[in-house]
Amino acid sequence: MTQDDRTPLGHQYALAMLSGGADEVRELAEYAGTQLTLDAFLRVQDEEPVPAFLHSALCAMSLPTKRPKNEFEPIIREDGRYALAINPRPVLQDVDGKRVMKSLGVPFGSYPRVALIYILSQAVQQRSRDVFLGRNFTDWMRRLGYQTISYGPRGTANLMKQQVDRLLACEWQIRWDGGETDQNAFAVRDVKISNEYAGSLDKDGAFAREIRMSEVFYQHLVEHAVPLNEVAIRELKGTPTALDLYTYLAYRLPRVTAGRGQAISWDQLAKHLGNAADSKRFRQTVRETMQLVSSVYPNANIDVSGRKVVLHPSPAPLEKKLVGTHLRLVGVEPRKKRGGEGAKTKGANTAKQTVEDLLAFPSGSLQYGKREEAFLRIGRDKGAPWDVDLMAGEFRRGFPDVSRKRTEKEWLRVWESFVTSYAKRRKPC
Repeated sequence: MTQDDRTPLGHQYALAMLSGGADEVRELAEYAGTQLTLDAFLRVQDEEPVPAFLHSALCAMSLPTKRPKNEFEPIIREDGRYALAINPRPVLQDVDGKRVMKSLGVPFGSYPRVALIYILSQAVQQRSRDVFLGRNFTDWMRRLGYQTISYGPRGTANLMKQQVDRLLACEWQIRWDGGETDQNAFAVRDVKISNEYAGSLDKDGAFAREIRMSEVFYQHLVEHAVPLNEVAIRELKGTPTALDLYTYLAYRLPRVTAGRGQAISWDQLAKHLGNAADSKRFRQTVRETMQLVSSVYPNANIDVSGRKVVLHPSPAPLEKKLVGTHLRLVGVEPRKKRGGEGAKTKGANTAKQTVEDLLAFPSGSLQYGKREEAFLRIGRDKGAPWDVDLMAGEFRRGFPDVSRKRTEKEWLRVWESFVTSYAKRRKPC
């Protein structure tokens, strides 16, 4: 098997898995991959996807990957119709026994990214702005996928605490000018993710098990949440650029409609990922990072080999299938003809009826409508206690080839399978 430089490594792994199983994937990894990408691919392939969410603006514009030169200045990201400002506001702290107002600085690195995805995911899934973190800090870190947790000055727990404190003390401004058919312009100004948060530890030094998200941010998040796969996040949690690239593609690729794809400049991608433009090192970093990202998101159809980055229509990452419709390996294979001319005549007589019986998945709320009753009943019976319309939204975003018309019987079957799996994976805390 030869490697195509334009084909993401995850695509190649997925195709190898379909044709020859894990052994062929390992053989390909020896030739064209690495042990890191192989392990990530196999772990994500073996686990059922777990829904996670991030605000669309935070997918399009990222936090700093490294400590800024002046970490107390606001971070401003702007590219065309997108704008994001993160302002580190001072908070009340104890310094040498005195209470003073002090700025903690802006969040940076992988820790606040992982924490932010977890916090926003819990809010969306539980349909509540009260987010439960865990029984203690160690428990919460393990929920985030960290197995080795240390409490020294440079330990993982202390580094996470510092970044979470920075994250939740900041004030955010988000502006989106729209311009796409599926996006409306909006602006959210001068809000905090949590307006009742004073640090990872409460006044008695105990872990603050729950935070309350600000109402403004919560309401906006529910309307603009982008589905991710928590299993993939765990694999990427140590690399901020990989997390940024994954979340950007998870937001952008399912919205690409041009058949030939959409080209963006490296300068545009650099702005989205918060890096210096026109940097050969940046391009090389993205190309190397894409190998790992594609291992956990094999459906991400993107070409980073040329002078421009080309984004192709791709399914969302929240699905079990390894490859999407752009590789023509997901969906129903064309039926083989049976018999001779008699079969053709029979097919011609039933063709009109077959077309009439093919329907799209219901759009909008499942709470109303005659046709929607069967879907609503399955959602309530098999998906309790989760909100039926929330599950329907996840189904529309994550089910492969959801736009293809099917018979009502087939829709009800796949909907029941999805709802049952969703409720099983997302057991209430």
